[in-house]
Amino acid sequence: MQDFFEIARTDFLATFEGAWMFPLLMAASALILWREKDWVRKLLLGALPLLFLLLYWCPLTGMVFMKLLGENVYWRILWLILLAATVPYSFCLLAGSLRGYARYGVLAAGLLAIGLCGTPLLASTEFQASTNVYKIPQNVVAVCDLLPGNIHALVSNRLMPYIRMYDPTITLEYGRNILVYNGREANGPQAELYLATQSEEIDVSFVAPLAKSEGCTFLVFSNSRTYDGDWEDYGYREYGRTEEFTIFADTDYEEGQDTRKWEE
Repeated sequence: MQDFFEIARTDFLATFEGAWMFPLLMAASALILWREKDWVRKLLLGALPLLFLLLYWCPLTGMVFMKLLGENVYWRILWLILLAATVPYSFCLLAGSLRGYARYGVLAAGLLAIGLCGTPLLASTEFQASTNVYKIPQNVVAVCDLLPGNIHALVSNRLMPYIRMYDPTITLEYGRNILVYNGREANGPQAELYLATQSEEIDVSFVAPLAKSEGCTFLVFSNSRTYDGDWEDYGYREYGRTEEFTIFADTDYEEGQDTRKWEE
């Protein structure tokens, strides 16, 4: 039970902390429940956000959702709260009951409140201006420009979310949730490769044979990695290099060869 409340609290604060959007939501819901005459709108815009909050914080329903969705995505329950509809509608509802300059004043106050309660997108640390037509990080483009298509690769975590956006013919040995997915621990060669390649010094004698057996024709690691062993002794050679990454290729690979690994 304590774990549930800790997860729920952490996710809730990550969503609403640092902004006044949550108090504004509570005020908006209360106003809609009080002033709205249409029962459908009262239910959808006034009562439903409060119901979702109740389901979110209730241990019984919360733990059921965590089992179904996974603890790492439980916070997405908060996405079901109709913030984008409830808050603006409450200001429109209030403004509709007024006349003259008071109506315009409420609308102006609403716009100001919504603007001040959020975080400017362009000022966010999560936002980066695109430097290429693919709208993905330039360091990914630099690697993909060197990689051929129709290959199966093991790549650095920093490349993993983007590389198939550039070239979907490239298949990856594992994804971001390789170790734990929906609360289930993963094992097997993919998990072993992931763990082995997270070390600052990669054990080539372990990684290379396992990567070969998994059909990984290309390996891409950060330039900050060091290696215990020589890749050429285990059937890989340096294929290319960018400012941030080093690419190794299977010595048996020939240009134009289709090495994709399709999972059944």
